[in-house]
Amino acid sequence: MKGYFRKRGKTWSFTLDIGKDAQSKRKQKTKGGFKTKKDAERACNELINQINRGEYFEPTQATLKEFLHEWLESSAKPSLRPGTLDTHQIVIGKHIIPELGNIKLTNLTPVHIQKFYSNKLAADLSAEYVRYMHSILRNSLGQAVKWQMISKNPAELVTPPKITGKEKTTWTIEEANQFLRYVAENDERFFISYLLAIHTGMRQGEILGLRWKDCDLDNNRLSVIQTLCRTSKGLIFQEPKTKGSKRVIALTDEIVATLKKYKATQNRHKLLLGTAYEDHDLLVCTLEGKPIHPRNLQRHFHRMIQQAEVPKIRFHDLRHTHASIMLQLGEHPKIVSERLGHSRTSITLDIYSHVIPNLQAEAAKKFGDAMKGKDQRKSNE
Repeated sequence: MKGYFRKRGKTWSFTLDIGKDAQSKRKQKTKGGFKTKKDAERACNELINQINRGEYFEPTQATLKEFLHEWLESSAKPSLRPGTLDTHQIVIGKHIIPELGNIKLTNLTPVHIQKFYSNKLAADLSAEYVRYMHSILRNSLGQAVKWQMISKNPAELVTPPKITGKEKTTWTIEEANQFLRYVAENDERFFISYLLAIHTGMRQGEILGLRWKDCDLDNNRLSVIQTLCRTSKGLIFQEPKTKGSKRVIALTDEIVATLKKYKATQNRHKLLLGTAYEDHDLLVCTLEGKPIHPRNLQRHFHRMIQQAEVPKIRFHDLRHTHASIMLQLGEHPKIVSERLGHSRTSITLDIYSHVIPNLQAEAAKKFGDAMKGKDQRKSNE
């Protein structure tokens, strides 16, 4: 491989054959502006070395907007779950493209991205949300490197905002029972959803996707097999996101008794409706058997909170309530982690670290009492 050098006015340029295009025609790369012939030769040699190492590719003229649309269609769509794909499209369309979309992919720098994050934080978006944007940019631009559209991933050189630990909002045992009693006595339409959330720590989608065939009431347990997910194309059932989310959760005798009573009531209603009942085998469903839209459950939940006069929390905080109460009662973190479907116990400990200091104080007291008791027994001997 050899370059051709030429002086144009006061500067030098070089031309190099870099292969053939799709039509087998010769492709050449010309670059000029060098003060001396030696400068042009050095640049030409470096380009030859890049080609020999397989590191050279033609710079793309695509903008970030054009690339992200291609990435979503070619790479993200076949690999992401529908709900995740929807969220990616919303974040890209609402935030990333308006600020960065018109920049050419090859001109996108870490400074552009860092400033973009700063602007989003200044607009009162959470650090968690900005880190989600960072994840999208890092993954998509990583694919651009693999596709040889850019040589380096600029998102890898950016520092996303740190997530500050926030104490989870939860109910006490008394508040949880107060809420359940009120719903049972006044509007029990979604009572079973709240009961399962508080007593098992299941996620909303897991509860709305739970089927009777997933419940082994004879052995006091249920299995999380599928979840209900809201997408731009409507509600769909899908497998849990992670391997750990697929799990078996033990139930108390009281919960099993409530579920059996609830199932009997549901069966009587199904018989009354006959063929008008759309049977998906769901525990939580509409009167016609159809899946419940998550938004409708949340509206009912917030209305019941207000009427029951308990502290305002999110539906997801019922999951945190279950975990916090179990830890406060002295349950081993690994058991709590398994019930929640976390992949590692360390995740549980990180999320509920605010509960740990109280547990340590109680453990220290128990240890101290045990030591004093043993010393007292020795003195009496």
